[in-house]
Amino acid sequence: HTLRFGFTGSGEYAKADNASVVFPVDGDGAVSGPAFAAPAQNSAKVGWFAGVYLQDEWKLTNQLTLNYGARFDQMAGYVSANQLSPRAALVYKPVEDTSFHIGYARYFTPPELALSAPANLAAFAGTTQQAVIGLDDPVKPERSHYFDVGVDHTFAPGLTAGIDGYYKIATDLLDDGQFGAANTLTAFNYARGWNAGVELKARYDREDFSVYGNLALAKQMATKVVSNQYLFDDPDEYAYIQSHYIPTDHAQTWSGSAGVSYRLMGALLSADVAFGSGLRSGFANLSTVPAYAQLNLGVSRDFH
Repeated sequence: HTLRFGFTGSGEYAKADNASVVFPVDGDGAVSGPAFAAPAQNSAKVGWFAGVYLQDEWKLTNQLTLNYGARFDQMAGYVSANQLSPRAALVYKPVEDTSFHIGYARYFTPPELALSAPANLAAFAGTTQQAVIGLDDPVKPERSHYFDVGVDHTFAPGLTAGIDGYYKIATDLLDDGQFGAANTLTAFNYARGWNAGVELKARYDREDFSVYGNLALAKQMATKVVSNQYLFDDPDEYAYIQSHYIPTDHAQTWSGSAGVSYRLMGALLSADVAFGSGLRSGFANLSTVPAYAQLNLGVSRDFH
């Protein structure tokens, strides 16, 4: 048995100032007067986070190891919450070059303090910036169950490869997006969500030569917005999300990367590429933007 213990603590200060010039509107939504400065939307908050964990690495046999333990987290910001999170993982190495693993973890993810400030919807009532959805429940921490299984194998000296599959079930799934005229991110929660995927990886290193590749297939779906609902300005889209599972903003089906490097006469030549099938777009994120790929070429040398 190898016991491990640790703790963490942090504090941060976030300040956001927003100024808007708006027009008054009548009961039909038509502009009914000259523009005026709306009440300032300023917020400032100190947020705190603390966590402590205890873990035991239990070597059951020379080939089988069990890691288990628990972690407790406490946050205090625009909302206060805590959670006790158990974890367990089993690692099996039947031979030196092969390792299987399977695990479960409970996670507690606080929202970013700077992205979760509350709004004063009443200040914009009767103006061109009044909310279509008049709800602004506070952003909450995400709580999730995470399952993982995979295998890694060394095929030859310098050549390793692995495959990993995962499944996540979340309550108050955190997401963030760009809403309104300001090109900034704002956080919100979905009531429920799930995320599943599989990842492939391979790498080969031999003296001055190195090459790697990664490929991931993933899907994340969520339903029912339960915080900062006012961010959504399309009642039809909002109603659809409240009763359907939809793809989340930043999820794409396929993504991957690959790279190669070679050291020649003291210089390192390199190339790498990253690609993706495209982020979500359109009504309720049911469409995607085009796929993309980016190629980087480089050469570097150290001078002593």
